[in-house]
Amino acid sequence: MKTRCIICAFLVLAGLNACQHKARWIKEAETLFEQGVEQRAAKQSEAAAESFSQALLAIEHCDMGKPEVQQLKGQIADNLGFCYWKHELFEEALPLHTDAANLFRTLGNDTLLMIALRNCGRATASLGDIEAAQQHYDKALEIAKALNDKTMQNNILLESSRDVLLVKEDYKQAIERVNQARANGAEGDSQLILGLAYYYLEQDSLALVHLTEATRNEMAGVRMSAYQSLHYLYQFAGDYPKALECLELFNENMMQADREHRSEQVQRIKAEYDLQMQKNNLEASQKLKNVYFLVISGALLAALLVVLLLLRQKSLNAKLKAEEMKNQLELELKKNKVYVTALALTEQITASTLDFDLKENEWDDFVTLIGKVYSDFTKRLMEKYPTLTKSDLQICCLTKQGFSNQVISILMNLQTNSYARRKSRIKQEKMNGLEDERSFEEIIQEI
Repeated sequence: MKTRCIICAFLVLAGLNACQHKARWIKEAETLFEQGVEQRAAKQSEAAAESFSQALLAIEHCDMGKPEVQQLKGQIADNLGFCYWKHELFEEALPLHTDAANLFRTLGNDTLLMIALRNCGRATASLGDIEAAQQHYDKALEIAKALNDKTMQNNILLESSRDVLLVKEDYKQAIERVNQARANGAEGDSQLILGLAYYYLEQDSLALVHLTEATRNEMAGVRMSAYQSLHYLYQFAGDYPKALECLELFNENMMQADREHRSEQVQRIKAEYDLQMQKNNLEASQKLKNVYFLVISGALLAALLVVLLLLRQKSLNAKLKAEEMKNQLELELKKNKVYVTALALTEQITASTLDFDLKENEWDDFVTLIGKVYSDFTKRLMEKYPTLTKSDLQICCLTKQGFSNQVISILMNLQTNSYARRKSRIKQEKMNGLEDERSFEEIIQEI
C-alpha cells in the first residue's frame, strides 16, 4: 500500500513537471513571436527571421492538440514565410504559408486564413505559377469581402492586378480591379499598373496621364518603369525632346534603384546565411549542448576553411576563364555590331548608344559566333528545343553571353515587362517549362 502511494505521488509530480515544462516552452514561443513581429515592423527582417525560427523550434515542444498552440504555430510559420519571401527564398516560403493556411482553415480563423492565402499568392506568383497565384488571391479576396476588410481588399486587388493580370495580358480586368481599389482609397503602385495596362491597350493618352502620376511615386523602381514607358510614348509621338528628357530621368532612377538593389543584395547574402543556420537549428537536438557547441564550432571552422579554399580556386578559375574568353571574344566579336551595341548599352544607356540599326545578317553572324564560342551551343539548343524561332534564338544567345535583361529588352525593342513575359512564354511553351523548375537563365546556361 505504501509502495503504491509512493508510485502515485511520483506520477503526479512527473505530470506536474511535464505541464510546467510545456508551459515554459509556450511562453518562450510567444515571447519570440512578439519579438519577431516588432523586428519585422522595424524592417529588421534578418533579426525577425531569427526570432521566428527560434519560436518555431520552441513551439514543437508544446502540445499541438491545443487550438491556441496550433494558431500560434500558424502565425509563426506565416511570418517566417514572409521573411523568406522578402529575401527571394520563394521555394522555402511557400510551404510555410501553405502550412499556416491549413492550420487557420482547420481552426476556422478567417482573418488569419485570408492573410496566409494572400501570402501564398505572392509566393506562387514569384515562382511563376500564375494560375495557382490567381486562385490564392481570389480566395483571399472572397474572405476579405465577407469580413468587409477594405484595406486587405485593396491590397489584394492591386497585387493580383500586378502579379497575375498584367502577366496574363488581361489588361481590362487589371484596370477594373485597380480602379475598384482606388475607389476605396488605395494608392500604392496603382498609377503604374494603370499606365502599363493602357499602354499595352494602345490607349496612349490615358497611359500618359497615369504614367506621369507614377513618376511621383516614392519608390525608384516604380519611377524608373514609368519613365521608360513615357520615353517610348513620346518617341512614338515624335516629341523627341520629351523622350530624351524621360530617358535621362529613367537613367537617373535606374541608378538609384540599382544602388538600392545592391544594398538589398548585401542584406540578402547575410540573411541567407542566418536563415539557413536557423533552419538547421530547427532540426537539431537540444541535448548535449556543450558537446554540440564544440562539434558545430569545429564544423563551422572546417567549412569556413573549405569555403575559402573553394572561393579562391573558383576565383582563379574564373579569372583564367574570363581572360581566355576575353581574348577569344576580342578576336572574333570585335567586328560584330550586335555584340558591340550590347557592350555599349551595358556600359551606359544614352541617346547615342540607343541610336542603332541592326541588320539581319549581323544578327545571323552573332548567333553563329555564339554557337562557335560555346561548343555548338545553338545546334544543341535547337536539337533540344526545335520549336524555337529565329528571334527566340537571338534572345537565348544574348542570355548565354550574359547580357542583362535590360540590355536584351532594348536590343529586341521590347518593354522590360514585355520581355519578362516573352521569356516566360518561351520557357513554358517551348522548353517544357511546366515540368522544369529552373529559371530561363539557368536552362540556357546549363546547355
